Amino acid sequence: MEPQVQRESSIGPIVGVIVILLIIVVGGLYFWHERSENIAAQPDNTAATNTADVQAVTTQSSSDDTDSIQADLDATNVDSVDAGLNQ
Repeated sequence: MEPQVQRESSIGPIVGVIVILLIIVVGGLYFWHERSENIAAQPDNTAATNTADVQAVTTQSSSDDTDSIQADLDATNVDSVDAGLNQ
């Protein structure tokens, strides 16, 4: 009589990997959806700010003497330079 060879089933690890991948995909979709809702809920005033900043740059002097450069620096608003980082 030959000894019986017990075969291991490989379906368990495959099902486990599929379940883990599904959890990762569903979690990613959830966070992506939440982020897109948060971005849509925030008011978009950056276009107006950017337009004003561009207009301020185009009105600067083209002179390279120190008084003109200092006047341009004093007229430049740097308070909102990092406004886009908090979004």
